[in-house]
Amino acid sequence: MNIAIINTTDIPLTDKDFNNDKVSIVNTRIIDLKYCEGCFECWTKTPGLCVHFDDMPKILQTIMNSDLTVYISDVKIGFISSELKKVLDKTLPLMHPYFDISHGEVHHKARYDRYPEIALVLIENQEISSSAYNIIENWFARVSYNMMTNVKFVIKDDTPLGGLKNEISNH
Repeated sequence: MNIAIINTTDIPLTDKDFNNDKVSIVNTRIIDLKYCEGCFECWTKTPGLCVHFDDMPKILQTIMNSDLTVYISDVKIGFISSELKKVLDKTLPLMHPYFDISHGEVHHKARYDRYPEIALVLIENQEISSSAYNIIENWFARVSYNMMTNVKFVIKDDTPLGGLKNEISNH
């Protein structure tokens, strides 16, 4: 199983952190990653690619080459970090601008035949309340609908590696 880890925290991860050669790591805080401007030119001018050149194509390729994409985020004010939101906003080119009915709702059509499952690791800077955790977990399930996939797991931990290593070893 190929696993992509999209780490949006300030703590960089390396291949040495995992005993698995099928794990690809992207540390978003140390690459060039611009915010999505909502211009939709990734649909109209350069289908599938953002017109604002940065390192996002590398992240999109890493995501699409995986069977499971794990996003790691700090929890800020009871929700995911702005860095994870920036990454997820820029996954828009993975979908078509056209609409279809999915899960009884209107969603964008898939650009590709297959999408990886997704997972989320929430880093507890302070204890995450159960209501905040439930909001994030439900929101992430909604993200999975838009990404034409499903959620494998959502865990909270004190460090980016604790529970994640256990989850990866289970798959």
